[in-house]
Amino acid sequence: MTSERRERMRTVRAGALLLFILFLCMFLCVGCRLKIKVQALVAFLDVGQGSAALLQTPDGNVLVDCGPEGAQESLCRKLRSRGVKTLKFMILTHMDEDHIGGADLILEQFAVETILYNGSEEKNESFARLLTAAERKNLSMVALDRDDEAILGDLKITVLHPTDRTDPGEGNQSSLTFFARYGALSILFMGDADRNVEEQLLENPGADNLSATVLQVGHHGSETSSSSEFLAAVHPSYAVISCGAGNSYGHPDGRALERLKKTGAVVCRTDLEGDITLFWNGSVLQKQY
Repeated sequence: MTSERRERMRTVRAGALLLFILFLCMFLCVGCRLKIKVQALVAFLDVGQGSAALLQTPDGNVLVDCGPEGAQESLCRKLRSRGVKTLKFMILTHMDEDHIGGADLILEQFAVETILYNGSEEKNESFARLLTAAERKNLSMVALDRDDEAILGDLKITVLHPTDRTDPGEGNQSSLTFFARYGALSILFMGDADRNVEEQLLENPGADNLSATVLQVGHHGSETSSSSEFLAAVHPSYAVISCGAGNSYGHPDGRALERLKKTGAVVCRTDLEGDITLFWNGSVLQKQY
């Protein structure tokens, strides 16, 4: 065999090997995409010192809290960028401005089917704007108590607190806390609930089933929330803190952070990471990086 022919054969073999590697890479990439096929996602949106989270499933969208008024335009842009046009439920955990300040603009710019809230009678400017916007859209607000449920396809929302004995004027202690469950995925939303609420949850008959895949940490990571006993019962894989960079409240508190880290959970913070998105494929929860 001539040297020229040998060179051609080497070139052919090298080309064949390269094609094989390319096809193998394509196969593996397709396999990876199939493996992480998204069934649902939860996005904890960065709204500064406040809270807003979006649940998305094939059956629709749910918004939990709406951040402060100063972030309402940004929140609307974030929702539109995620393809949101309609919201099956807007859930308002309580009436603090940093949780409902953007609600009136959400009602103006998106088609909201139902507003769910904690039944608070608190009167403030944000709540007044919310009521006006809801009346304009002919929407009623549905107050929730413990054991109430809201269903959206395979997404099931179950209320843990408040109870019918809770004073709706108690502010953070009347905060709506609930599970959002989608198959084996469970997300525990705590709003601004403090240790008093945590103790009530631990004393409830269903306290042995507080375990959650994801915990939205109560009261922005304040020292008054996230007791060791409560965290041991929840034992989350992910703990998400919604708070603003350099906020004047000192959230999250260092002691609360230590307690969270001891659970072994991946601790995520909107003040450090911006929007935090977790994807669920039916068996595995993955964080978007």
